[in-house]
Amino acid sequence: MTYSNLSSDQSEADTMTVQDSNQPPEIDGPPPLPLDLHEHKLQIFLNWGFILLTSCIVPLVLYPSLHWGANLSIKISLSVASAILGATTLFSLGMRTWRLFKPTSNCRPLKSESRWNFDFFHWNYLLGFVLVTIIIVIGMVEDPPSVRMNSLPPSILLVQVGFTLVITGILAKLGVRQPFTVSSLPAGEVFRPGILVIIEDVVAVDGGRDKAYRAALLTRYAASVRFQRLIKALNWFWGLGGCLMGVLLIAVISTVRDQTFAFGLGKFHESLFRL
Repeated sequence: MTYSNLSSDQSEADTMTVQDSNQPPEIDGPPPLPLDLHEHKLQIFLNWGFILLTSCIVPLVLYPSLHWGANLSIKISLSVASAILGATTLFSLGMRTWRLFKPTSNCRPLKSESRWNFDFFHWNYLLGFVLVTIIIVIGMVEDPPSVRMNSLPPSILLVQVGFTLVITGILAKLGVRQPFTVSSLPAGEVFRPGILVIIEDVVAVDGGRDKAYRAALLTRYAASVRFQRLIKALNWFWGLGGCLMGVLLIAVISTVRDQTFAFGLGKFHESLFRL
């Protein structure tokens, strides 16, 4: 072999080495998600603390303090406690609506062509808010106001979410195709477990990860059978578990003699549900 041939072979080897170094490293496992929870520990802690404060601690302290400590009527005491939770819920709902509606939004569902194309979680959020408002209003117009009715909303929401997950789980299991768009999945696609869609919507909008996360999550679900099994298991766990727990709590709150205990149980459960 001549010197020129050796030089040519060496040059080709160097070229291949450079090309290999420019290639992205092979991924060991399913496609990655653009989110590392370890980088958001403080934000998660602050959000959980705010939820616990407004949905559990403040109502549990205010209601007995105003009713027995300040000798205010049940109606005023319940109104103040409910108003704080209502204000925080309206603020959260308003912020979420604006993130999806604003012209520069980058967190809408994939291929969304309208500012009014809210995601699956948002429509369920709106439905839950309407249900809770109706229940609280019915409880407040009674004479005297019903403490039990004001304690029911968290359990009702748990049944609502659990039932939704069970229905979508059954449709996904049967391979039924969607007659309408569900978040980033267009009409005609096979239903996915509801928990997958909720994760996509919450992280993309409330978590601020935008469309990049929506695309990455759906890519991982399509590529990884193991991830599909995990999502399906989580969907059945939260769906069936939510329905059973919600029905049980509704039964306890509706039948327990002490309405103050029912109020405390409802608010404590509400904080766990929102977390």
